Amino acid sequence: MNTPEQSITAIPPAPMSLVEASQICFLDPQKLKFFKVGAVLQLTVAGEKSFLKTIISRVFPLSHPGQYLSVRDGGGNEVGIIRSLEGLEADSRRLVEAELSRRYFVPVIHRIRKVIERFGTVEWHVDTDRGLCRFTTRDLREKVLRLGGGRYILQDVDENRYEIPNTSRLDAKSLINLMRHL
Repeated sequence: MNTPEQSITAIPPAPMSLVEASQICFLDPQKLKFFKVGAVLQLTVAGEKSFLKTIISRVFPLSHPGQYLSVRDGGGNEVGIIRSLEGLEADSRRLVEAELSRRYFVPVIHRIRKVIERFGTVEWHVDTDRGLCRFTTRDLREKVLRLGGGRYILQDVDENRYEIPNTSRLDAKSLINLMRHL
């Protein structure tokens, strides 16, 4: 049974107003210096401030993966947007590219060998472009992104993503396994 707190539906954020959109801060790549301390990416903006933890994400990951990168501090607050990696010092650029590769690591599923459903989870045994893989999903209505044209992104319980670029390229058994669990 749900408690009153659990039954409250989250209100989606309001669309950005024109005033908010006009306050977007574009960062000058020539003023940025990224560092890696252990596994943490840090940033110094020349003459301004330093951030002990930064998170880099793509604003348009599908349509413009190499442009418009959002830089956030450790609290999730946006520091600014990098229009492109052009102009970044070579070491900083390598660190940002490595961070994006890690963040957007998405194995491509070529074959679905076996799918086991139990206790509200689905365990997938698949062949990917990176080899054999096994992962678990939960709540597929929310964790499957249908992109059209037979393209799907599945997100596992650890928030890793797996891509099926085109269901028409799957063999019959793989397609049956996929459709049975979507």
